Amino acid sequence: MSWLTTLNLSNNYLTGSIPDSLSKLRQLESLDLSYNALTGKIPRGLTNLSSLEAFSVAYNNLSGPTLGVQPQFDTFDNRSYEGNPNLCGPPLSQSCFSNHDTKLPSFPDGAEDHRRDESIDFLILFGSFALFFVVSFWGFMAVLYFKRDWRFALFALVDEFGDMMYVRVVLFERKIRAARRDN
Repeated sequence: MSWLTTLNLSNNYLTGSIPDSLSKLRQLESLDLSYNALTGKIPRGLTNLSSLEAFSVAYNNLSGPTLGVQPQFDTFDNRSYEGNPNLCGPPLSQSCFSNHDTKLPSFPDGAEDHRRDESIDFLILFGSFALFFVVSFWGFMAVLYFKRDWRFALFALVDEFGDMMYVRVVLFERKIRAARRDN
């Protein structure tokens, strides 16, 4: 049933753990497992559901970390997880680390570092293009300002190109009119 886009199993008195096989439903856009008696951890395999827009496991008996730091799951708020007193991690206020532990949670598989690297790469790419455009444009303008013969040659080239395009448009228009008259 890989074509399935919505799966609502809420209020069905389901027990046991959430099956990892749900991650095979790649087209899934909505997954609602709320108001059941599910236990265990939320399977990490659910992060493969890249089309997921709605997600709820509220009011079960789940434990362990949420998937809140994973791409796609960081868009869901605490209402998706409420009613599970043993769940911890973002977006919930309950931390998965004890208060005396000063170690900050690391993002799995470097997800946050990857996002930061992508945004820096985009800024570098955009900045390079902008700098190239500005330097090229003003360099070209400076050459035209100081080199009179180049400026005249460019204007003659543009004028010649305009004349050529005008002639082609007029000839094309005449061909169309002649073809209409023949029909």
